[in-house]
Amino acid sequence: MRVFAKQFITMMCVLILFFMIFGNILVHTAFETTIDRETSQGMEEMKIFQYAMLASLEGLPKDYQAVDQAVVEIASSIRQSFYGEKGGIVIYDDKGAVLFQDSTYRGKLIRQERKGHNNAWQITNEKGHYYLESLCEIHSKEGDYVLEFHRCIDYVYQDRDWLYERYMVLLTCVSAVFAIVLFIFSFYFTRPIRKLSQATRAFADGDYKRRVCIKGNDEMAVLSRDFNQMAGQLEESIGRLKEEARRQEEFTAAFSHELKTPLTSIIGYADILRSRILSDEEQSLSANYIVMQGRRLERLALKMLEMSYVDKLEFLSKENDVSALADQIEHMTENLLEQKGIRLLIKLDDGVVYGDADLLLSLFSNLIDNARKACGDGGTIWLEGECRKEGYFFGITDDGCGMPEEEIHKITEPFYMIDKSRARKEGGAGIGMALCQKIIAIHQAEWSIQSKPGAGTRITIFFPSTSEDFGKKKGDGSE
Repeated sequence: MRVFAKQFITMMCVLILFFMIFGNILVHTAFETTIDRETSQGMEEMKIFQYAMLASLEGLPKDYQAVDQAVVEIASSIRQSFYGEKGGIVIYDDKGAVLFQDSTYRGKLIRQERKGHNNAWQITNEKGHYYLESLCEIHSKEGDYVLEFHRCIDYVYQDRDWLYERYMVLLTCVSAVFAIVLFIFSFYFTRPIRKLSQATRAFADGDYKRRVCIKGNDEMAVLSRDFNQMAGQLEESIGRLKEEARRQEEFTAAFSHELKTPLTSIIGYADILRSRILSDEEQSLSANYIVMQGRRLERLALKMLEMSYVDKLEFLSKENDVSALADQIEHMTENLLEQKGIRLLIKLDDGVVYGDADLLLSLFSNLIDNARKACGDGGTIWLEGECRKEGYFFGITDDGCGMPEEEIHKITEPFYMIDKSRARKEGGAGIGMALCQKIIAIHQAEWSIQSKPGAGTRITIFFPSTSEDFGKKKGDGSE
């Protein structure tokens, strides 16, 4: 059952139950009030009759013989003078015999034990009629008598039934009106739930930009806001997953291509050596091609291995003196830079960098190697460092060919190369910058890249001034 139906039915049931209880209490209270009023009036009339009867008996002469006859005459006289047709009266002597009766109805109260129950009363249902019976004793010098006073109160019960009938009609009309009002109220009250349900179905069907309009500050508004927040996070996650899938697909294609090219050369030259008779020069040339492509595959395998394990190993953070780190970097890159006559100018402030020494050396050697590939013969690379209160800043600048601004965010993707022919000529496979990004993420450092075509490239890296506990297994190292 839907929330709309549950709310509508529940509120209608509560409303009807409330009106029924309230109406019954109201009608019953009115009925009880009327009964009390009739009882009080009947008891007052009976007392008046009792006093009048007692006064008349006391006025009889002494030793009067026809007392019972006198009782009848006195009762008849008082009955006609005061009460007319209002009720019925029965007078009993002390033995229970009826002395006077002005109606065919005789009450049942006289049959009950009367001792200690003077001025007693009760309501009796006799053949569908309701009677208010009251009883009192008259003690005079002439004798003891019992006075029974009764009156038909059918009109009280008829009024009660009439009130119940009118109330049921009123309850039906009020319920119909409230049913319409509650239907409209429930419809609009559950409208946000329906919209949220529609948005959820649309989101499940692939419309990840679907959101819910938020109105007010009630619980539904909070729920809608939470849904929008969840939808936004899911949209971002799905976008990242799609981007990751795209990168994975491109990585697989690029990796396959990088394997295919050297393998084709190796297989081709090996087939030539196997199937043909070549001169010593031709054999040497073919063997050189095989060795060159084999080393290319070796470099590719080493880079892939390093990138695969760099974020799965545990590292200990320690202080690394910047001067000692610079000497190692200069020594590692010296041979490669001399081949193209490139100068490496180092200007670093004294200080320390927290991190793993091997990873830091791999980071800077890859960045300098990328700068080497971008520079022409006789170019210059600057490695600068500045120690500040918040941390240590490195800057690596080259005067190479640079790159377009729209290409900068792509260079950290594995196997991505802006100029593939130049990169392969320099022995690159497009993995170095992806590895650098992982190392920077592991060290919880930050970096930025600025570059323009023909104006060179500058990379700035910031290492925090405090040692971070990064010596645990990290994720994929992506930013």
